[in-house]
Amino acid sequence: MSDALTWLQASRDSDIASLQRLLKTGELMAAISELVHRLQRERGANNLWICSGGALFSAERLARQQEVCDGLKHFYQALPPAVAQPGYSRFCNLIAATLQSLAGLPALRQQISQRELDQAAAMAAFNQVIRTLLNLVFEAADTASYPGISRALIALFSFMQGKELAGQERAIGSAGFAAGQFTSDQRSQMVALIAAQEQSFTTFREFADSAACECWRPLAQPGRDIERLRRIACTGGRYDETGALHWFSLLSERLDQMKTLEDALTATLMQRCREAIDQAQRHAARPVIQGDSNFSLYVSGADWLPGAAALNSDGLAPQLGRSVLSLIGEQSQRLQQQADELASMRASLDERRVVDQAKHWLMQQQGFSEEAAWQALRKSAMNQNKRVLEIAQAVLAVAKTLSS
Repeated sequence: MSDALTWLQASRDSDIASLQRLLKTGELMAAISELVHRLQRERGANNLWICSGGALFSAERLARQQEVCDGLKHFYQALPPAVAQPGYSRFCNLIAATLQSLAGLPALRQQISQRELDQAAAMAAFNQVIRTLLNLVFEAADTASYPGISRALIALFSFMQGKELAGQERAIGSAGFAAGQFTSDQRSQMVALIAAQEQSFTTFREFADSAACECWRPLAQPGRDIERLRRIACTGGRYDETGALHWFSLLSERLDQMKTLEDALTATLMQRCREAIDQAQRHAARPVIQGDSNFSLYVSGADWLPGAAALNSDGLAPQLGRSVLSLIGEQSQRLQQQADELASMRASLDERRVVDQAKHWLMQQQGFSEEAAWQALRKSAMNQNKRVLEIAQAVLAVAKTLSS
């Protein structure tokens, strides 16, 4: 009997250890959120500087670079120790890819300063750096083993992705307004980015708590001025040279408002981790040994044993106040409920992963941008009256056939 209690305690201790690791992951997510926001601000300053031929945002570029450097220090401090852990391989690999991408920032800045990159190339380079950071948030959401925490992570990732798409919209809009008109490719990108933002924020609302959804409500609609400028951008209308600064100012204000909500989401994540740890520790401290001679251990499936009903606990273990089987059953039921909830949430994440893989293949094979690849999947789905997931699965099937 003592062996059963030992393993039950081991299960509880494993819960606590896993939650403590999630708390550290939550601290890393908060650092990533701040770093991504600062990278988005640096990307925006570089974008206007390039589009204006160096006339605008020269001082802002340097200030934003310093902000990113400060954010990097916080990010590096929040990184977990580089030690082997079961089931940790993919996360470690993504961290390695992120660190390599961040290490390329000084060279990227030098290329921009020397006018070696145009607006589109510079934006794509920053997009890639930010994407590696968002991949870490996605992986954390995909591997979290507690439904409440997993929901908070999915809500955070979906919101961060939507905010990043809004940042990309700001960059493309600034380039188009600075030039006085939008190319057909820029118009397509704007349409795709607006649609993709809505998809991300829809997922966010599905997994966020009521307080976060209420905070999002006044931000969900971009505002009359932004909508008016969006129509000009997407329909090929013209605007004077002040359009770029006006657009940049409006979108920057909206992104800063989003960051406030994003901070609340990271705070919710941390709070749920701490509450789960506290609950698990209280549960682990509950006494299981008390006097009660009525305890009996029933053999599972013993109905068919002739004349056998139960084994009396006398002589087998200390007198127990609560059935060990009851305790084990409670733990098993709780873990099963978690597994069921996680299975549902991971199905949603799996769909997102399939769509992302299909986009990546289209980007490689067709030379599409990420926005163009998404637009191609979406248009095909509408034309065939199918879900985007079904089209993405078909694209991956074709990719597999071609590779074999």
